[in-house]
Amino acid sequence: MKILFIGDISGPDGIRAVKENLNKIKVNESIDFVIANGENTTNGRGLNLQDYELLCSYGINFFTMGNHTWFHSDNPIVLDKDNIVRPANLDQNEMISKYGHGFKRIMINNKWFTIINLLGNSVTTKFNKTNPFLWLNKFLNENKNDDYIIVDFHAETTSEKNAFFLEFKNRVHAILGTHTHVQTADSKLVDNTLYITDVGMTGNSLGVIGASPKTIIEMFKEERQFFKLEPNIGKYQFSAVILELNENKNKNISIKRILITEN
Repeated sequence: MKILFIGDISGPDGIRAVKENLNKIKVNESIDFVIANGENTTNGRGLNLQDYELLCSYGINFFTMGNHTWFHSDNPIVLDKDNIVRPANLDQNEMISKYGHGFKRIMINNKWFTIINLLGNSVTTKFNKTNPFLWLNKFLNENKNDDYIIVDFHAETTSEKNAFFLEFKNRVHAILGTHTHVQTADSKLVDNTLYITDVGMTGNSLGVIGASPKTIIEMFKEERQFFKLEPNIGKYQFSAVILELNENKNKNISIKRILITEN
């Protein structure tokens, strides 16, 4: 079995990259199921209903999210869909915790897969969240019957992602880092756990991690205090990984990086 996981889809160029590349990859690589992180899809923040339906029509089967999940007014409608998870480790006193689910169990090729979305401690948010290490440890102690567990760990620092991998290797089947938008070269299989620090971004290849560079550069030059996050428009890149597993033995075989840049 092969599962394709697409890194943070960001803005119109990210949507176009999916449209132009996904079907070819599915055919050439014999992909069985497609998961994508969609938290930056709609103009760089969140995923609205229109873009959700468009990406589904292009062949994405399931979505994970991140810290920009709750940016659009139709968010409760999107998060109510059966094929999407938002970060699980929200403080239950936060109103946003009432919408959607942090993990879901789905059937793929007669196997039960649990897909989990977690925010790292290193991600700055305007809302309260709980510790992802403690959340996942509790979850795994209480749920021992899953055939296959995939975790999208949406975190800022490479150190936190590496520590998370070392803590949970051999307890989950895949830990896929997202959020930093730069694909790392450390994909590996250790103790039956597939890992990469960051899957990378699917979006504009010439911006600042997909965003328009002007106000970001001005901020770094101390010419302004805050930047304006908006997608850059131009040539795209498509970042993803392919997870291959032996579904009869619940054993992983390999993780393969994909990085396609528009000519």
